[in-house]
Amino acid sequence: MPTLLEALTRRNVVINSDAVVPGGNTTVITSILPENWSPWLDFNYATLTRIFRRELASEYQGSPEQRPLVEDLTINNEETLEDLLRRFVAPVVNYALDGQAGQCHLGRGSRCGAKDRPDWSVISPMRLDEYGRHANMLPGDTKLDAKWWPTMVEEDESNFAQWQKVVAQAETYMALHRSRYGFILTDRDLVVLRITRQPIDPGLAQGRPQREITGAGHSRQTSDATMESSVVSSYRDNNGMEWDYSEPEYATIPWAAHGYGNLTIKLSLWCLAMMATNGDAFIDYSYPGLDSWRAADKGYVHNTSGAAKAKLSKEDAFQEPDPDRPWRERAAHEAAAVPPGSYYGGIQSPGGGDGGANFSQAGSTFDEGHGQGYGGSNNKGDNQSDQQSDQTVVGSSRKHDKRDTRKHVTGKRHKTGKKKLYFVNANGYEVDTSKKDWTKVEGGYEYKGRKYVYFTKGFPE
Repeated sequence: MPTLLEALTRRNVVINSDAVVPGGNTTVITSILPENWSPWLDFNYATLTRIFRRELASEYQGSPEQRPLVEDLTINNEETLEDLLRRFVAPVVNYALDGQAGQCHLGRGSRCGAKDRPDWSVISPMRLDEYGRHANMLPGDTKLDAKWWPTMVEEDESNFAQWQKVVAQAETYMALHRSRYGFILTDRDLVVLRITRQPIDPGLAQGRPQREITGAGHSRQTSDATMESSVVSSYRDNNGMEWDYSEPEYATIPWAAHGYGNLTIKLSLWCLAMMATNGDAFIDYSYPGLDSWRAADKGYVHNTSGAAKAKLSKEDAFQEPDPDRPWRERAAHEAAAVPPGSYYGGIQSPGGGDGGANFSQAGSTFDEGHGQGYGGSNNKGDNQSDQQSDQTVVGSSRKHDKRDTRKHVTGKRHKTGKKKLYFVNANGYEVDTSKKDWTKVEGGYEYKGRKYVYFTKGFPE
């Protein structure tokens, strides 16, 4: 008999999507509008198989996979794609989940109530809501590759709008079900998501308007018809729609990935289900590394798998939940002269600020040993510049506020080519620029991007 790992890394069936007609995606009403995303770096094969090595080494008890007929593999819309996924993907994942801690199961989102239902859910008899219904611990949505693909975020405004619709819908489901994990599954890729709360000034969320993502969409009722009812409901403290969020983290797993050493779609779904059921899955302001341990009453608990042990070994990493909290509270206290414990907007964690790694590719699903790298330049999201003369001095945006909410960056020059100026924006992308794009203000220069205002003291010679 094969192991769980062997079963979960087998080749997927080959899909015939020739009959799919391209088009737009669903329009939703939500206050969550992501402008970009960043790679979820530790969601990779090496890390996940290390965390769940004991479970993945156990014997797979599932039935033999069915032989697909030609018509089983032919899709022309989301419903036919879901038929295929529920027949050839979900059963393998669920057989591998059977008998594991948490007793979770991957299936339809409609199992978790009539409202705000995504296409997919992970449920457990151990996780019920206040009405005795199954809680959706891992919401997911199905999309067609002809209508949505991950790199749309880097393309023209029309494609960016389609990217934003789908990611906003997925994030909204995650917020409504208060799960840090979620996914988007197409006939070409699985995109796994993790969302993080962003600290804001007290009371600001009360006045946040609802905004509609415009554009043509389809009228598929199973996942979209009832979303508005809850999104426009009154904000409450325990309602994830009341919170502000940082840009989501993501990783992309190709449908074609298979074999030992590769992170596959079935393996990723299995790991996400185990993580959402047994580990910490609530939405927080920052997260420890996936393969890390925290203190518990009688020893230590793994942050991702929920495993417990009395003592840590030398190889075990210790990290408490929300590791950025001390830094965030100290920064808020120093910048705004408020008591520690209050959360304020415009404060970024050390790992998510302006000086991070430069990314312009989809999130890697491989460990560093596979040689996967990132680089290049992308101006998406910060192509609006102020054309005033660099001799013009205007008031700084922080003049009327004690807290400086601008993104402080350092101008740099490319080492090759014409050695043009660039800076790294809040999402980790290199943005080409020139001095004339910046407005001279008190103490330096400002650049107005799509979402953020950037500040630099000067430019390299």
